[in-house]
Amino acid sequence: MSHFNFYLFSKYMVTSLAIHWILCVGVGWMTVVIMYCVLCQDRRRKARTRLQLAYADGDTLKTLWSRAEKLMPAWVTFPDMERVEWLNKIIRQLWPYAGHYVQDLCKFSIEPSMRTALEEYKLSGFKFEKIILGDTPPRLSGVKVYDDTSRHEIIMDMDFAYAGDCKFEVSVSKFKMGIKDLQISGRMRVVMKPLVRQIPLVGGLQVFFLNNPDVDFNLIGLADVFDMPGLSDILRSIVIEQIAHMMVLPNRYPIQLVEDINTADLKCPSPAGVLRIHVIEAQNLMKKDVGLMGMGKSDPYCILRLGAQKFQTKTINNTVNPKWDFCCEAVCNEIRRQTLCIDCWDWDANIPGAKNDDFLGRANLDVHDIWKNGEVDMWVPLSDAKSGRIHIRAAWLDLDEAASSLELQLEEIRALQTSTKNPLHSAVLMVWVDSAKKLNNIPDPFVRLHVGNSQQETTVRQRTNDPVFEEGFTFLVRNPRTQELKIEVLDHKTNQLQGKIEVDLNVLLKERNLEILNEEHTLSGASGGLAALKLNLTLRILKTALKKDDGDGGPEEKGEVNIDSSTPAAITESISPTSPSSAPQPTLATPIPPKETPSIPVPADVSDSKSAPIKESVPLAEQSEGPGVVTDAGVLVKSESKVSEPSVDECIDEVMSSAASPLMHMGPSVTSGEDSSLRQRSPNEAGVHGLGRIELTVKYGPRNNLVTVVHQIKNLPVEEDGELPDPYVKLYLLPDRSKDSKRKTDVIKDSCNPKYDERFEYAIPSNELTQRTLEVNIINKKGLLFLQRSPKMGQVLLDCGLLDANKVTQWYDIAPAMDDDDE
Repeated sequence: MSHFNFYLFSKYMVTSLAIHWILCVGVGWMTVVIMYCVLCQDRRRKARTRLQLAYADGDTLKTLWSRAEKLMPAWVTFPDMERVEWLNKIIRQLWPYAGHYVQDLCKFSIEPSMRTALEEYKLSGFKFEKIILGDTPPRLSGVKVYDDTSRHEIIMDMDFAYAGDCKFEVSVSKFKMGIKDLQISGRMRVVMKPLVRQIPLVGGLQVFFLNNPDVDFNLIGLADVFDMPGLSDILRSIVIEQIAHMMVLPNRYPIQLVEDINTADLKCPSPAGVLRIHVIEAQNLMKKDVGLMGMGKSDPYCILRLGAQKFQTKTINNTVNPKWDFCCEAVCNEIRRQTLCIDCWDWDANIPGAKNDDFLGRANLDVHDIWKNGEVDMWVPLSDAKSGRIHIRAAWLDLDEAASSLELQLEEIRALQTSTKNPLHSAVLMVWVDSAKKLNNIPDPFVRLHVGNSQQETTVRQRTNDPVFEEGFTFLVRNPRTQELKIEVLDHKTNQLQGKIEVDLNVLLKERNLEILNEEHTLSGASGGLAALKLNLTLRILKTALKKDDGDGGPEEKGEVNIDSSTPAAITESISPTSPSSAPQPTLATPIPPKETPSIPVPADVSDSKSAPIKESVPLAEQSEGPGVVTDAGVLVKSESKVSEPSVDECIDEVMSSAASPLMHMGPSVTSGEDSSLRQRSPNEAGVHGLGRIELTVKYGPRNNLVTVVHQIKNLPVEEDGELPDPYVKLYLLPDRSKDSKRKTDVIKDSCNPKYDERFEYAIPSNELTQRTLEVNIINKKGLLFLQRSPKMGQVLLDCGLLDANKVTQWYDIAPAMDDDDE
């Protein structure tokens, strides 16, 4: 046996243990470092991509399409946005001269707001030390000018992008830090109003973002230690809040160009209306919390944003099917292009300022759609999520000048309060604080306003007894009969009260047009009794809006009459009597029921036949032969003479299109038929093929998405054995028939007239629309378990390249399915 060497053995063991420790412990730390580096590199890569996109020419944009599809300029994506390189050249030329203006803006507007916001985090003394704009100016990647506005204003939408080389150095609590590589992008609106008869022809400008812009930046100096995911959210959220406070609706950045204009109308225009939003529930949310045996759930809550306004529901613990029953109301200043954004989150315990909550998905509703329909009640699938949908009810409330509307709104609120505990409002109060005079002791005055639990303040005016504020505020009022407006004028240095005013809102209900304009109110409690505050007070009662008619499926205009061109008599009247007798009579086009003339049904054998000869010598009674058909041609012609007839070309196109192919039957019909019994329905009510009609909203949205809303189906046929069907709707965006392309509604049991009101979205670039077809299948899901069958009851095919932006909501006749295979 060889001699045992203890030294070599010990050396070997120590070396092995060291290697083992390095592999088990050191690799873990190395992994953390590598992950942090990867995250930082990913952030820098995205920043470089945005910078390249902001200043790319046409060829470069085509190259970058696959890498950053969502960041493409609007002029590439939307044909109504125009490229304005000439304007970017002007901005580039003016940029070196903008430094002084930006420095004043930062010093006198942004710095006080940032100082106040940071005090909540125990950080005091915020101050800009150095402001360097750099050489790279902002860029406008697309501009749209609206041509359907008032003749007293001009409205422009601009896609604003800034990704420059600016540098800001600041000091906070005696610590030096800075911001560089600032990037801001969003849809900016410029309103030129009022138009005047003197140079420069525009009285003022309103500049604002419709929704919160995307903001990103890098930290330098001492703050660089916070520049990691999570902890830097404190500073980032403050920057975003300050931008929103300054120029995200309902906040605006006004620029007065002419002296003698209505300043109140420029700086604080009246709202367009109020959105009443009801977040009811959600279903099938993603599971983000890890539990035993992988069966964890989530603790979901929702954050709602409309411009700078933010609302949050309560958190429902340990569920993926929460029921919030949360109601809120948001003042809406613009109807076009504004979006109600609803983000769903899974709550997790975290440290203050760091957001560790998990994202569960997002739903977006177009304010214009809510305004147009008056009220929407639908299930919206969550985007950026594997599963989940949310039930939203939203109503548009107009502003009414009649005090008599108050009682009706209060009754409606009392009915709604039974289902939600959140306070609802019946009126809107608009306050314009113009100026004060003869204050005491040369203060630094500001005004604080209270209505109920809501409080707002003006900015501070420095060292003056006669401050001019010219600021407007909007309050939601629960009941103007019982509430009051409290106003205090305070000294910012000493917090000493300079005087106060209390206004009973019931007084406004007795005023003409519910407003008091340019009245000076004496401040009570002020020494000397001479101090006064000049105010404008305007009250508007909320009134539930009706569905608007803008040509895309709304109610018909007064006096509008539809011609039923589906009867043989109508066709004979519209086609020249000298047409050859051998001309075939094709399948009839989509029927349109008349409103003032009696409905004349068409027999089934006529609508199903592919061709039938038309003979001039055959009377109308013989042409329309069939059970239950009116044969008095004289009466029909007489009734049709009261209304205008369709042109010959329109009738020929309508008739020929219906005979071309089953796909051509998918064209929209103009109006929906009235309800009738299941077994006695005219073809006008059941569609051309007798399979019913479906109401759809199909439009291409501003976020590169195809939005489809399945509203309802009318007059589906019963089954052969007389049973009612169990219908649901399934969608595919052809030519893709994969699982990712499939969308489907809930199943409605035992109904021939199901209502869904469910919304679906497809992310698709605009240049691919002409290559896509939306297939809408109506399927009957009948039976239990293995005995279940799902035959197709019919379908509608829509060419996405032929969508009409002016008629997004229409009725479509259901045609036989191309394949009758069971699903």
